[in-house]
Amino acid sequence: MNYEASIAYFEELGRFGIQLGLERVIQLLELMGNPHKNLKYIHVAGTNGKGSTVAFLASILKCSGYRVGVYTSPHLIRFNERIAINDEQISDEDVVKLTAKISELIKSSCLEITYFEAATALAFAYFAQQQVDIVVLEVGLGGRLDATNVIIPLVSVITNISLEHTDILGNTVELIAREKAGIIKQEVPVVCGVMDEKAVDAIQQVARQNHASLYLVTKEIKIEGNTIKTNHNTYAPIKLALAGYHQMQNAACAILAAEVLASRWGRINYKAIPHTLNNTHWPGRLQIVGQKPLIVVDGAHNPAGTKVLRKAMEDYFDYSQLILVLGILDDKDKTAMMRELIADNERLKLLILTKPKTSRAFPPDKLLKEADKYCVPAMVYEDIPTAMTMAIKMADENDMICLAGSLYVAAEVLEGCQKR
Repeated sequence: MNYEASIAYFEELGRFGIQLGLERVIQLLELMGNPHKNLKYIHVAGTNGKGSTVAFLASILKCSGYRVGVYTSPHLIRFNERIAINDEQISDEDVVKLTAKISELIKSSCLEITYFEAATALAFAYFAQQQVDIVVLEVGLGGRLDATNVIIPLVSVITNISLEHTDILGNTVELIAREKAGIIKQEVPVVCGVMDEKAVDAIQQVARQNHASLYLVTKEIKIEGNTIKTNHNTYAPIKLALAGYHQMQNAACAILAAEVLASRWGRINYKAIPHTLNNTHWPGRLQIVGQKPLIVVDGAHNPAGTKVLRKAMEDYFDYSQLILVLGILDDKDKTAMMRELIADNERLKLLILTKPKTSRAFPPDKLLKEADKYCVPAMVYEDIPTAMTMAIKMADENDMICLAGSLYVAAEVLEGCQKR
């Protein structure tokens, strides 16, 4: 088996789709010798902000002298992005070796393992093999029945809650909050960046049931300009490379989680935190990929994400007019996403609708009907390279081009930039 065959194997497992539940992954891990059981974890769930919070946490732990495993999903360009130690992605060779082992176990046991379950098992095996000090583990979907939820962490983190995957997780923030709160374990402290009161109430109930101390970012932390203050420390100046006020909130969540962790395990280099946060990057989040015109790519893929994107574009970037390139998946709340980005947007010069390379993409000509409500100039291009080329042609050098709507859009744009 070579690297290409390994990736093809994972893609073949994709035929099982999303199947929440822990039975299959527990069986697979048992066959592998339970590699996950001797590791230390911070477990991170939430609707948005998980990836950035994971990146901030990993940076804090790394600058404190630890060997830090990081598991995130999905990847943007290559599978290896999902699994890293101290910012170094897993090698192709290790992917091949571990995939060969896992595929044999799956075949001999006749388990119907999903892509995400197999990837999670591979990550556990790699981190155990590499003897990392601690793993920052991102939930894939939900929490309670997510394949990552087979561990007992030192700290659980819930970044925020909004409506997404309502067909799977529930159609209210309370129901979704309960699913995310499924990562809360007996007497394991929880750091919560959630602001919605109903969602917080649901999380508090689960925390009480598990005798888990709950630390609310809204109560434990103050953000004042470029300063983040906790009950124990003041961190300044915080001038993040990741743009947007929401990233200050994610950084605050990571800082609080690090402080809570230090009360249970290890030591944190508090003095180094401002510098390390300011130099933390996370691809596909308000990422600048071009100048004159300013070109920004963002993976916002739900209404809460597009609302944050709209505010960040207005508050953090200096530009004349906006060309918005949008590609959205079929299972997303397209109406609400477009409303957040387009309604009363006086600087919107042109809307270009397109679709990423995935069978889940919503046809852009149908998005055009939604755009007609806002009476904005709009065009349709069937693929992202063409859409981006046309956007650049139509932009003045003081304009901004923003490509958004899906992580698939972000991935295609970033891959195209790599090839250029």
